[in-house]
Amino acid sequence: VLGCTTTNCNMLLMEAQGEFMSPCYPLKYPNSQACKWTMQAPAGFIIQLSFLDFDLEEAPGCIYDRVVVNTGNTDVKFCGPTANGLTLNSTGNVMELSFTSDFSVQKRGFSVSFRHGRFRLTPASCSNVAQLIQTILLLLFTEQKEWIFTYYDTSSNVALSLGSDQGDMKMIVDGVVCPIDTILSSTDFTSTMKPFCVLWTSANGRVAVYFNGNYWAKTCSTSSGHTVPGGGQFQLGGQQSFDGNIYNLRLWDYAMTVQQLEALSCDTVGNVIDWDNSHWTIPSAQAQTDATLSCKNCPEENPLHYRWPKSRPTVTQYLPCFPNKDQKNAAEVAVQLAVITNNELSNEEVSKVVTKVKELVNVAKINTTLASTVVTIISNVMASSETALAATSEKALKTVDELVQKIEFEGSSINITSRHLALAISAINTTMFNGTSFSAFMAPNTSHPQINFESERMNALAQVTLPASLLYSNSLSEAERSTLSRINFMFFSNTNLFQVEQDGRSLNSYVVASSVGNFSISNLMEPVEIEIAHLSEQPSLNPVCMFWDFNMNRGAGGWNGEGCRVSKESSSNKTICLCDHLTHFGILMDISGASPHIDPQNNKILTFITYIGCGISAIFSAATLLTYIAFEKLRRDYPSKILMNLSTSLLFLNMVFLLDGWLASLETDWLCLSVAVFLHYFLLTSFTWMGLESIHMYIALVKVFNTYIRRYILKFCIVGWGLPAVLVGIVVAIDKNSYGLQEYGKGESGEGSSEFCWIQNSVVFYITCVGYFCLVFLLNVAMFIVVMLQICGRNGKRSNRTLREEVLRNLRSVISLTFLLGMTWGFALFAWGPVNLAFMYLFSIFNSLQGLFIFIFHCALKENVQKQWRRYLCCGRFRLSDNSGICLSVYLSVCL
Repeated sequence: VLGCTTTNCNMLLMEAQGEFMSPCYPLKYPNSQACKWTMQAPAGFIIQLSFLDFDLEEAPGCIYDRVVVNTGNTDVKFCGPTANGLTLNSTGNVMELSFTSDFSVQKRGFSVSFRHGRFRLTPASCSNVAQLIQTILLLLFTEQKEWIFTYYDTSSNVALSLGSDQGDMKMIVDGVVCPIDTILSSTDFTSTMKPFCVLWTSANGRVAVYFNGNYWAKTCSTSSGHTVPGGGQFQLGGQQSFDGNIYNLRLWDYAMTVQQLEALSCDTVGNVIDWDNSHWTIPSAQAQTDATLSCKNCPEENPLHYRWPKSRPTVTQYLPCFPNKDQKNAAEVAVQLAVITNNELSNEEVSKVVTKVKELVNVAKINTTLASTVVTIISNVMASSETALAATSEKALKTVDELVQKIEFEGSSINITSRHLALAISAINTTMFNGTSFSAFMAPNTSHPQINFESERMNALAQVTLPASLLYSNSLSEAERSTLSRINFMFFSNTNLFQVEQDGRSLNSYVVASSVGNFSISNLMEPVEIEIAHLSEQPSLNPVCMFWDFNMNRGAGGWNGEGCRVSKESSSNKTICLCDHLTHFGILMDISGASPHIDPQNNKILTFITYIGCGISAIFSAATLLTYIAFEKLRRDYPSKILMNLSTSLLFLNMVFLLDGWLASLETDWLCLSVAVFLHYFLLTSFTWMGLESIHMYIALVKVFNTYIRRYILKFCIVGWGLPAVLVGIVVAIDKNSYGLQEYGKGESGEGSSEFCWIQNSVVFYITCVGYFCLVFLLNVAMFIVVMLQICGRNGKRSNRTLREEVLRNLRSVISLTFLLGMTWGFALFAWGPVNLAFMYLFSIFNSLQGLFIFIFHCALKENVQKQWRRYLCCGRFRLSDNSGICLSVYLSVCL
């Protein structure tokens, strides 16, 4: 900026009041500025900052030029003219103001004033009785005039003040000066903090000082009969600032006796003012203790309902608090949780304990000692009521599963028991495995169930026999088989974690679980034999074996009978189950069938919607693509080329999806793997091109200047088609068995299932599909908001349109962008819990028809496309003459 000399704009300001301005103010501020002013007041003061003038470049989110004010506990950002005339208060004695400008547009800048704050006295009525002020001071008295405090009435007159003038201590009451240097001298204050009390009585004008255990008094007759009015302003310092520190300052509306003064302590609260310099938040009415600080040892609590109670100095308050957990203190935290669970727990406490245990198991390295403590905690929690456990049983069961996978032990086996839960883990050699068995029993004179390896026991509570062919299940690959090192066994003598009733049927057995490593094993050549004792003898009922399915009831879990049958060797005291997979097993009485995950009617409707929608989407994606290929004038700009790539990706995605079910029925492994790979690839390319659409919109509509990029579309194509190819290639190179045939829509009894070629490995699915989509979705949401702000801002400046026209135009832009950027794919993120089915319908409808919506908004409704259709495809009066030109908008893919 010509004619402007910039100065240092990084300053520490400690004056009681002052002003500062942006560089070159009131001329335009320079480019690329990074300034910071730090205002610091003495301890106990706040800072009041006022914008006298403010004019910066305006932009959404203040992304270009901005002022950021740190008030102590928050940052406030300003740009444009928004801060003009605004006043801010700090929460402490430090306030920071930062100013940043970019390389382009400059404005006038800003001018700011600041001052050290004061707070308002309690708005009481006028007082003509005795007054008492008590404080703890460290005064240096380095200046000729230094004032400790000043109280101004509503007319800004000094109503009450205390300080030093030329080394003489004075007290001012209602404008009357009362010297007190004969009873209190500045030399009485040394390098240590000392408490003292000053008293004044209106009736006789008596002034007294209580200091160092001594009481002195004198009469200031001229102050007799005067009053101190309420509703004014009380300021530390006042007429002149002082060099020193104040800790406590209390004000009473009566004078204490000598005996009361001797008994006065830090805990005594002033009935007019009660303040100390740790009270950083000073309200406008009266300073008070801030009891809203959260418990520092519980930062992860949400909501932060732990609050410190009000307390005075020297009084300590204690609150129970669940400790933080990490690798170093995991054992200590577990012991504390075990102690907590020894007592009866409320529903909320049960939920918190289970959550803490799950987090502990996630972060800690589990040795046998820690595992034993965790088992004790879970066992104690299981003693809670079914009502208290209802909301956390699924989380507790998954925590137990994860625990047995993470336990590190030495030797061939480990056995951990508690009152309600017993665990056993046995190391195995896959090359020499010849079957094994576990049994749970109750030994004499013990309250904990015990677990026995290998040998069978008479009268066992539960027994699991694993066949020698277990490790050669079709569900285990050779690579998975080579990594197996352990077999896990769990016995639940308390069934509170499990739903004991389901559709009027009751649980009548203990519950056992067994797993091989961390793999799901099914379709065994020889069944697993599970023998479970009944909780009560039931000679007349026909039991059915069930396993606990975590996927039922929308993730809450439930009993499923698939793959299990009752052995003929069962009796009225026990049931022997033969199952082709390993999980939590129990016995339900009078089970005649099981509920599917989604009822058959909804499953058929969703399938119908999906296939019809994908067919329509494929047709109209092809129509969009053919339109832009056929008419060369339509594909001259970047947006049309990006749209063609997105339509191509959606076309192939829908076609592969429609063919997937039919190809899966051929049961050809290599063909199914290929289909799954292509389906995965085109799904990722569709996500990628949606993301590239949003990036281009941002460049075209927001970063209008200096945005030329060499070989723009080529680079987009490398990312759009190349990045998904790299991801899919990595998955295939690591383990091609991540893709394959899987079943979906299966009921509990196996009915209604369909086969589909897709990703089988859940880790691959969540990383390459869910994680990848979440990144693109977040990018698109951000760009969607930015672009819509730009569109609405530009449309709003066109005064020749009515409000209705603007609303309809902006609504059309919203709908157009929603489908172009794939925002409707976000429905999948919300398909959880009670709204799962509703969002599944929304997801199926909108995403299977995405190609149709893109055709409507970005092809059929576009004026230049309509002109090309009319010129070359229509006849008669609908045909457009050749001399009608095409007008290209700045950004063809957005309906402005």
